[in-house]
Amino acid sequence: ISLGWRSPAKRTARVTCPQQILIVKQVTVVGGGAALPGSQLEYLVRVSNTGSVAATNVVLSDDLSLPTLTPLNALVSYVAGSATLNGSTTGISYASPVLTGTYGSLLPGGTAQLRFRVLINAALPMGTRISNIGKVAWDTPSLTATANVSIDVGGIPGSANLNGHAWHDSNFNKVAEATELNLAGWTVSVSRNNVLLGSALTDVNGLYSLSGLTPTTTIADQYVLAFNAPGSIGTTAKLGRANSIYTNGMQAIAGITALSGSNIQNLNLPIDPNGVVYNSILRTPVTGAVLTMVRAGSTTGLEPACFDDPVQQGQITLPSGYYKFDLNFSDPSCPSGGDYLIQVTSPLAFISGQSLIIPPLTNVTSAAFSVPTCPTSAADAIPTTTNYCEAQPSEFAPGLAITENTLGTNYYLKMAFNNTLVPGHSQIFNNHIAVDPRLDNAVTITKISPLQNVTKGQLIPYIITVSNTLSVTLNNMSVVDTFPPGFKYVAGSGRLDGVPVEPVSTTKQLTWGNLQLATNTKRVIQLLLIVGSGVKEGKYVNRAQVFNTITRGAGSPVASATVRVIPDPTLDCSDVIGKVFDDANLNGYQDEGEAGLPNVRVVSTQGLITTADQFGRFHLTCAVVPDPDRGSNFILKVDDRSLPSGYRLTTENPLVLRATRGKMLKFDFGAAIHKVVKLDMANGVFETGTTEMRVQWKQRIELLVDELKKAASVLRLSYLAETEDQALVNDRLKLVKGEISKMWKKKKGSYDLTIETEVFWRNGESHEKSSVSH
Repeated sequence: ISLGWRSPAKRTARVTCPQQILIVKQVTVVGGGAALPGSQLEYLVRVSNTGSVAATNVVLSDDLSLPTLTPLNALVSYVAGSATLNGSTTGISYASPVLTGTYGSLLPGGTAQLRFRVLINAALPMGTRISNIGKVAWDTPSLTATANVSIDVGGIPGSANLNGHAWHDSNFNKVAEATELNLAGWTVSVSRNNVLLGSALTDVNGLYSLSGLTPTTTIADQYVLAFNAPGSIGTTAKLGRANSIYTNGMQAIAGITALSGSNIQNLNLPIDPNGVVYNSILRTPVTGAVLTMVRAGSTTGLEPACFDDPVQQGQITLPSGYYKFDLNFSDPSCPSGGDYLIQVTSPLAFISGQSLIIPPLTNVTSAAFSVPTCPTSAADAIPTTTNYCEAQPSEFAPGLAITENTLGTNYYLKMAFNNTLVPGHSQIFNNHIAVDPRLDNAVTITKISPLQNVTKGQLIPYIITVSNTLSVTLNNMSVVDTFPPGFKYVAGSGRLDGVPVEPVSTTKQLTWGNLQLATNTKRVIQLLLIVGSGVKEGKYVNRAQVFNTITRGAGSPVASATVRVIPDPTLDCSDVIGKVFDDANLNGYQDEGEAGLPNVRVVSTQGLITTADQFGRFHLTCAVVPDPDRGSNFILKVDDRSLPSGYRLTTENPLVLRATRGKMLKFDFGAAIHKVVKLDMANGVFETGTTEMRVQWKQRIELLVDELKKAASVLRLSYLAETEDQALVNDRLKLVKGEISKMWKKKKGSYDLTIETEVFWRNGESHEKSSVSH
């Protein structure tokens, strides 16, 4: 990052004497840019006489081996022939490692400049500081003055660079090793006087570089570095203390002085988290877990001041799953030697409470694990780190190859800490905490039956298919099949992947337990159920679901298969047969010689419709399933509109019979041709403006009834209207029809008399015919 530029680095020295000699030394990189290994530096030693008297015997020199203690020319080597004195090679001599320029007398206001080049050792590591001292001597006896200048390998004159490394220091030695995890994507920000100057990201090797910074010249201008993990927010805990020659804090370095040309190395962050919160099944880190620490026996969290980083109380894990508690025992709520409990609040995708799949070795109900006595003991998974207690042998959460509840998955929630050795007795490491995920949709499940309609006593086959959609094998799974009341499992019918496997059976459930579901693999369960005799007709749903036998949590949605229990055609149904016949003698029974009437429709109240065949016969299969205890009524009605022309029913219509399960019902309907007797009327039959019939016409009703009794007939009352009110006409017809009906009953007619009415208007308007039977 480019934050400013200054002139090439230089150092000056002034000697107070009559000659007033001033010496200045500068360094630049030949060709510009950074002072990289193998490149050349150009030094300039400038001597000026600022006094009023000439300086005699002026000699400029530079010892390339000073002021380091390294072997001669170990850092740089003189580039032969590169030296000049005021642009000329006159007076130049080099006797390794000293370069000399003899100038002579330097007049007041005069300047002598010794310029030369050196080659940087190609093997020097970045950040190596190269310091050089220029010297001037004059007069007899000799007076001297010096000036020095420094530049770091990789540095740029006039600016400063800051560099470092971030990694997981698993063995606590502050040295980044090849086997340790580099922290990529961490943000390293630089500020000065609380002003943010810029930032950089660590690369895949955990390295970062902040370049082009303006050099610091005073204590007040010192730099501060802050390290932050990817995605860090205000609830993200600090995971370690920085390591450098400056002032180190939790993920921070302060007090950094960076002079011109400096390229400061090893501003490092070696983190040492206590462990990872991870998924007990997938074995992956868990984001969003909330961790708090309480005193054992209490539910109140420790004061934030108990931790070097106050945010560690109530910290929320990032995608790395890391957590850390740096106890400092600085508050009465966190005394040294106390018992402490870590509480984990899992994200919504996980089951609340401690893991059941990989439970902790200590928890709220057990004694505390003593961390101070752990290092090098049998409980210490890595005894070679003699001052530290490690619950598991790896700084990473246990992988899928590590069996649960073994040494590789040990961890503790309740622990005793003290301040005898910090952090060895105040923290535990590799204490990876497992949480159990909800597996609601981890497994797909289907359940089918090839049958849709079944009867009592029938065997029903079911097929359950489950498939693991995760990338890991699921252990300790069970398939639970819940069947309806009245259904029963057929012993010996269970099959798992075609192999006979009997489930654990109860009155309503079947369980195939301790199943292993490999990733992208189907497992098929087959079984038979029988429908009990007490099961009523209707729909019945059979449900199946996958569960984890340890957590009791669901591992799949519910799959269901529905069958309908229908009546047994032989034992439950009542069939209906019958006949529509020509009841020639009107006695309601089919006598010999009385033929059937074809194509007559017969309808039930349930909406069943059948049509008589050419012999008048009809049939309804399983027309009704009567109540098993008391039977049921069944009603049939002939659609009289479908009778042949002129026929009228001679039997009851509709007809009701009592049905009993398994028994047939027989319905017979008689119909016969009736002659039509017509009675015409008009306004003159009635008293004017009334419904009262004139006397002479009343007397004729009895004669009409006698005529109707001679043979089955239909009486049709016809009224010829002119200007009468329509309501009056209807009332007159109603009156006449009533009188005839009463007379028919009085005379005890041998059949049901049908009376039809119709009205004709002289102006052409007519009204629909209506009829009534008596």
